[in-house]
Amino acid sequence: MSELLHRPLSVLPRPVFAVIVLLMLAPCASADVVKLTEGGEIRGVVRPQDAKSRREQGPLDETVIETLSGAELAIPNSQVLFVTKRPRVVEEYESQAKHVENTVDARWQLSEWCRQHGLVEPRMEQLQLILELDPEHKQARYGLGHRLQGKVWVSPEEADAELLASGYVRYKGRVITTIERDQLEAGAARHREQSEWRPKIKLWLGWLNGRDVRRQGEALSKFRDLRDADAVPAITDFIAKDSNLEVRRLAVQTLGQIEGPMPVSPLTRLALADADQDLRERAFDAVPKDQRDLATSMIERALKDDANFVVRRAAVLLARIGSRRSIPVLVDALVTSHKVRVLVQQGIATGFNNDGSMGTPGGLPPEIAAGLLTGQYPNGVNVQQTGPKPSAKWVTVLQPTQNSEVLEALRRIAQQDYGYDKRGWKLWWQSQQR
Repeated sequence: MSELLHRPLSVLPRPVFAVIVLLMLAPCASADVVKLTEGGEIRGVVRPQDAKSRREQGPLDETVIETLSGAELAIPNSQVLFVTKRPRVVEEYESQAKHVENTVDARWQLSEWCRQHGLVEPRMEQLQLILELDPEHKQARYGLGHRLQGKVWVSPEEADAELLASGYVRYKGRVITTIERDQLEAGAARHREQSEWRPKIKLWLGWLNGRDVRRQGEALSKFRDLRDADAVPAITDFIAKDSNLEVRRLAVQTLGQIEGPMPVSPLTRLALADADQDLRERAFDAVPKDQRDLATSMIERALKDDANFVVRRAAVLLARIGSRRSIPVLVDALVTSHKVRVLVQQGIATGFNNDGSMGTPGGLPPEIAAGLLTGQYPNGVNVQQTGPKPSAKWVTVLQPTQNSEVLEALRRIAQQDYGYDKRGWKLWWQSQQR
């Protein structure tokens, strides 16, 4: 039989040919459809010719397809009209759709099958057929995006038509107000303008880091003349992150000469996170006076940063700004918890004090521990550990940290001192809100 299946259809005996036609016309969950010149179809998986065979023998003069039952057919290309590649699940849907009962329950089950397999359009098709059987079927209505207005179901197309009639516009497949459209178009234009700066900034950076003195001078001149706010994202991505300190200083200088709110965010990030203290100070000083409120909001949020050094730097900057609006967030940041890595010996209980320091190892016999607490061993005890030495491993713990820079900022701004007593600070602040 396998030999017969590989013979051209035109030379197969009539009884065998009839069997194969039945196989071709039977519905199956196949991935490919081979359309024959005589009008029939074969569904299955077309086997591609491997590259080595193509190089050695050239293209085959037949199409080989494996049916769902596992049979392999070799069809002369002269009898193939075309081959359609389709996902297997689509073939399975069409097979089910041909035999599904025309009832609400059966079509709903098929629509749910489509939803589970990500078939959007076939699902819509089944939901529409459900509405022909039951126009008030809520699940089908909701699945099609219909909504109930009073006692009338309204389709998405009808809802869009109402909006368009009332002055809305269609923009990139959505129905929105003219104000939204103008904002989106302005944003797209701004994005294009910002993107145009990226190759320029990257080119000038290459000149700066190169050896051509003339090019270096030309790049410096370009940056000193730069005033366009659309260049800020490119400056931030390329210049402000450069490993060369002098290049980062040039970034601060360039950002500082650009007006408006755009440079505030990168300058503030540099003031908080750059490794060089002098550059951090320059970045903060470069924030325009009329944009300090925006910078203050960003610095206040930095008091909740995961890195403790960022929290402390933020407190120093807020002390320089000196705004009383920062008092509540500073109070919350008096003591912050941060993840630290500590080495812990396995097999020995280890505790941590409230301030995050390592506690006294446990494991002493109860009577010895009680004697130490009551002073019965004024000279201490010498505990000799027997057995194998315990292993150690690094673990991550949350360590509470008192932030002296935060306390100093509070003292300077509030002209008060309640130490690290958060409750005392909050009660005092509440007393000021009159």
